Amino acid sequence: MIKINKLSSVVLVLILSILLAYASFSGGTSEAYIFPKLLSTVMIVLSFLSLVLYFYNKNEKITEVDLKKLSIYLGSLLLFLVFGELLGFYFLAVLIFLIICYVYSEKKNKKSIFYNFLITLCFMIFIYFLFAILLKVQAPRFFLF
Repeated sequence: MIKINKLSSVVLVLILSILLAYASFSGGTSEAYIFPKLLSTVMIVLSFLSLVLYFYNKNEKITEVDLKKLSIYLGSLLLFLVFGELLGFYFLAVLIFLIICYVYSEKKNKKSIFYNFLITLCFMIFIYFLFAILLKVQAPRFFLF
């Protein structure tokens, strides 16, 4: 268990969003940088709003983070980074989403597995249309896609 207070996490997110904004705005003026610029701007606004709300509420709570529960996310991120180019974006996103849904679901019967698969299918259709239709960018390829 790691103990984290709210102020340090809010300041860390604000610093990361400022660094992301710097990287996206210094990248160039092409259309490929529109989405990172928009995303980093929204992140800065939301993290600044979170900082203001922290000082408005002034509740200094220390939160405990269970590293065993967090290890599933960290492992899936590592899996995505290592095998992303080999297996492709869509295949790994489906696999990771199914694993996370299965691990964190309270019921592990056939109905919940089917429900998780249905949610994963809807999520991947949304991600495909987001990248392919709206943003018009190519995701990393896999031999099935």
